[in-house]
Amino acid sequence: MIIKIYFPIIIVLAILIGCQSTRKITYFNDIAAANGADSLNRAMQLKVQPGDILQITITTIDKDVSLIFNPAMMGSASLANNNIEQGYLVDSSGYIGLPVIGKIYVKDKTTPAINDEVAKELDKTIRNAYVSTRLINFRVSVLGDVARPGSYKIASERASILDALSMAGDLNTSAKRNDVMVIREINGIKNYTSLDLNNSKTLSSPYYYLSNNDVIYVKPGPSRLFATSKTVQLLPAIIGVISLLTTIIILRK
Repeated sequence: MIIKIYFPIIIVLAILIGCQSTRKITYFNDIAAANGADSLNRAMQLKVQPGDILQITITTIDKDVSLIFNPAMMGSASLANNNIEQGYLVDSSGYIGLPVIGKIYVKDKTTPAINDEVAKELDKTIRNAYVSTRLINFRVSVLGDVARPGSYKIASERASILDALSMAGDLNTSAKRNDVMVIREINGIKNYTSLDLNNSKTLSSPYYYLSNNDVIYVKPGPSRLFATSKTVQLLPAIIGVISLLTTIIILRK
């Protein structure tokens, strides 16, 4: 009789707990509808920093002149086999050195701005040169409570925190979605911020789009910490002992 009375209540509680758990693992659950739009004007343009490696391709009508500006073309196969990044390293002062042109200051500039700067310098001696600049060592690290923690290379120049988490196999269900830490170095200083992936305001954060060498740390939630505790690990053995003792007591009666 007691079971019949409390059974519906137990079912309702189970449903409510399930809904609450689903809400905790849903991204941006404060968005009422799936439809909407967001301005791309807030999308951060990646700015070059010391330690970055730039691949600058300069193409002219004369192939011999092109080889002067792109010497990596000659030994690209051997370098690629050795996993050596081919390009121009930005020095600690923010400069790169190009053949014929000399040093160019690139720190805090975007790749389109560098294209314009290099083309402007080339125009003094070479006409109609095509310049293409790419950042080729764009990497981010994803650590913590994710499926595949590690360091990931980004092919494009724009990647969001969701892109990085997707590469890492997404957050585990036990992860804290409301406190994801992003560590970013700016002018030699480590900056830390916490992003709430349950809040749509994160989409407007300057940390939503990642910079080179950003580190994302996903904190484990209480359920993960509970699951890894020694008490929980020993729980099956404890239950087994209690069950055995209960059986012995019943048989003796």
